[in-house]
Amino acid sequence: MAIGPDVAMAVGAGAAVQLGVGPQAAYKGAPVLVVTSDAGMAYSLLELDTAAKYKIPQICVVFNNNCWGMWPSAVGQPRAMHMYLFQENLRYDKMAEGLGAAGEYVSTQEEFREALKRAYKTASKERLSTLLNVQAIKEFTASAEYPPGNYVNPEPSIGGLAH
Repeated sequence: MAIGPDVAMAVGAGAAVQLGVGPQAAYKGAPVLVVTSDAGMAYSLLELDTAAKYKIPQICVVFNNNCWGMWPSAVGQPRAMHMYLFQENLRYDKMAEGLGAAGEYVSTQEEFREALKRAYKTASKERLSTLLNVQAIKEFTASAEYPPGNYVNPEPSIGGLAH
């Protein structure tokens, strides 16, 4: 799986939907939903600038777990922990606002549901993108603590599936 092209690809898909091109004709004018990670957002945050300039309404959900999608306890390499971590609780929502999009920071299911409703309304009515920064915890990928966790071990030298 590639990390990073998701938001950029959503700009293209969003342009096609806004214009009603090809199979998107039935959805002309609808917002586009893109789900990415904090790692993916690190690569493609500035694509929200393009979406804002061309009024391509995206709802961008960022699963922010403060790490590269794996937690060392999940892969059995605690000595390498520093390689997996990002700065804690980065405010991608604030960065998105600086690029002309709306931004919301959520940390509960209830907050997420309400923010998603607002994002859809904003995208539909104002043709403005919204980034929902969904704050999670890095330990969520550890299968011993939160089954199923990260069921595919990202470390090729350790073996196929995480335990």
